[in-house]
Amino acid sequence: MARTSLTPQPFTTAGLVPTTVTPDASGVSFRNNGRMILKVTNGSGNDITVTPKIAKTIEGVTPTSPARTVAAGATKYLGPFDEGVYRQLASTAVMYVDFSAVSSVTVALLQHP
Repeated sequence: MARTSLTPQPFTTAGLVPTTVTPDASGVSFRNNGRMILKVTNGSGNDITVTPKIAKTIEGVTPTSPARTVAAGATKYLGPFDEGVYRQLASTAVMYVDFSAVSSVTVALLQHP
């Protein structure tokens, strides 16, 4: 399955009411410019794990990607994400985020000015 591609929603002085989507079971992808914030709402009855994928290697070793817990019924904001650490493809700033479960989970990509 393909990852859900997210489009950034910029904050403005008029405010922001983010549009959310349900992520694909494969996760989400988005262009990261170092100012992205991922809003994750877990509407399920169980905690989930959200893992921003590190693609950078250091002396041939890929560091462990940080697993973040979003409690049942909670919303968590993750980011901003360092461009050089989370970039998946050398030619673009694409970033991947994985989810342990997606049932009753919604996400929105917010862009800080």
